[in-house]
Formats: sequence, structure tokens, C-alpha cells
Amino acid sequence: MPPKQMFQKLSRNEWLVFLIIAGAAILSFVALDAGAQGDGFVHVYFLDVGQGDSQLIDLNGNQILIDGGPDSKIIQELGRVMPFNDKTIEAVVLTHPDADHINGLIDVLERYKVENIIENFLDRHDSAAYRKWNELKKEATVTQAEYGQRIELGNGAYLEIIYPLNPDNEQSKTNNNSIISRLLYGENQVLFTGDTETKIEKELAARKIDIDADFLKVPHHGSKTSTSKELLEAVTPEVAFIQLGKDNRYGHPHLAV
Repeated sequence: MPPKQMFQKLSRNEWLVFLIIAGAAILSFVALDAGAQGDGFVHVYFLDVGQGDSQLIDLNGNQILIDGGPDSKIIQELGRVMPFNDKTIEAVVLTHPDADHINGLIDVLERYKVENIIENFLDRHDSAAYRKWNELKKEATVTQAEYGQRIELGNGAYLEIIYPLNPDNEQSKTNNNSIISRLLYGENQVLFTGDTETKIEKELAARKIDIDADFLKVPHHGSKTSTSKELLEAVTPEVAFIQLGKDNRYGHPHLAV
């Protein structure tokens, strides 16, 4: 008995119908990929960059990237949450130029159009990555971070700079020059802390600066030098995120944290 015929030649009209359906399916996947870009909500991504920091804020395709992690993995992570055809990032915030925050941003500057950069200018810091950063950033509008500065996202959402309080007062420890910022959207707040240590946390609390937030990016990967009682009492977070690499050599997060 001859085998049953599994396929048959399609007519021209049947091919046309097939192509229309296939095209619609492809467009639906594209729409799903870009769905978060136009739904009117703020999306905050804590990107998987290993032992380092990187967060992306997105509202209708307007993005703020905070730090870039230690290497080029940031490019893969951005490709996972941004549409493949979106090669522009409206603002990048470099909290401080330690390798686990700045190295990935070198790759970002080389592969994306970055329109604005907000950083804390440091005269005492020097490294190969920092020199490369200063060379590449010239294509963007660069601003010194200052207390009270706002980066508008639209729909009433904005990122406000909380620290440095005085840009001329450079701290001896790079971590304590970290930009601290807070995202506000409706009744929700997210606090981003870089690698800020206890000294600065206590200063903010003592000055009674408003850092209350629903969501906290735990400072310095959960190191014992940060996340003081004073910080937690001032922030009162409902949820906290710690960005770190699995089985890292630093012992992060510390048990006390």
C-alpha cells in the first residue's frame, strides 16, 4: 500500500492566505517584544550583570540606565528588555567609576546612542576604564549630578538626584561619591544607592532628607559596610533588591545585612 501523502501542492490563493497568516504572526511577536515600550507604565529592570550593578528604567521607550556592570554582559541584558531596533538610551547615570559599575558602560557608549549622561565628576579617581569613559562620553550631553536635579520620563514620572549634596565635596572613598537617586511615579518610589556606605547613609538620615521608598536597591551588593539601621528606618522599603554574583569572592551579601 503506498504511503499516505503528507503534503500537497498549494494553490496561489492558498499561498497568499498562508503568507498573510505568517506575516501577522511575525508582527504579533514584534508587538509583544515592544509591548512594554508603549503601555504607559514605568518598568524597572534589575539587570543580571553578575558581580556588579545595572538598572534600566523604561517608560514608553524613554530609558534611563543606571550603571553598566563589570563587562559586556550588559549588551545582552539590554537586548533582552529593549526592542532590537531601539539603539538610543535617553540618559545614563554613572553612580561612581568603580569597575563593576563603569566597565559595561564603555560597551554601551560604543554600541548605543546615549543622549545624556549624569555623573559625579571626580578629580581624584584615575583608571583605564575612567579615561576611556571620559573619551567616549563626549558624544553626549554631560551633566554634574546635584541634589534636587530631576530627569523627566513623562506621565509624571521622574528620577530625582538625592546625593551628592555638594558636588565640590569629593569623598576620599570612591563608594561614598556614589550618586543616590529616587524614581517617583504616582505613589511609588524606587531608591537607587550605588555603593554608598554607612557614613553617607547616616548623613542623609541626620539631615532628614526624604529617601522614603517602596523599593530599595541595597547599597554595595549587600556589603557589611552599608545598609545601616538609619538607612532602613528612613527608607522603610517593602521590597529590597541585592545585585551580586553567585558565590562571589567578597562574601556578599553579608549575613548582618
